[in-house]
Amino acid sequence: MPLGQGIGEWWDAVRDRVEVSGHGSTWEVTAGSFDTAFAYARDRFGDPVVLARKDRDRWWPRVTLTVTTDPELAASAPDLEDLARPVVQEEAPEVIPAQATAADRNSEPLPWSLEAIFAHQEELRLTRERGADDRSHARAS
Repeated sequence: MPLGQGIGEWWDAVRDRVEVSGHGSTWEVTAGSFDTAFAYARDRFGDPVVLARKDRDRWWPRVTLTVTTDPELAASAPDLEDLARPVVQEEAPEVIPAQATAADRNSEPLPWSLEAIFAHQEELRLTRERGADDRSHARAS
């Protein structure tokens, strides 16, 4: 089997993995999509009611459904149609490098992308180097 094919199959298996936690009549089912998590919960627990949904999208999309078969908890469950729609993610928090100065913290917030973070770090590095060069030239004269 070619290495690329093996890595691709492994990646798909990890992404499509279903995780279950909980006990009693309430569980959390995590999968790659709402439909996959809900289908697994129905197969495993019969006819559960979805109490909550939590989306995560750091490396790949994951959806965690809190499901129950407890009639008392099911009575307060939100409408399944509302939970089936993806949750709109809030904007990512402002990223400030650990070595940022007070002036940097008061400037415009950085965009949430690796390119912007690396560009900002490179700019800080060049500024430090220029400052060190200026100090060494001042001592020499």
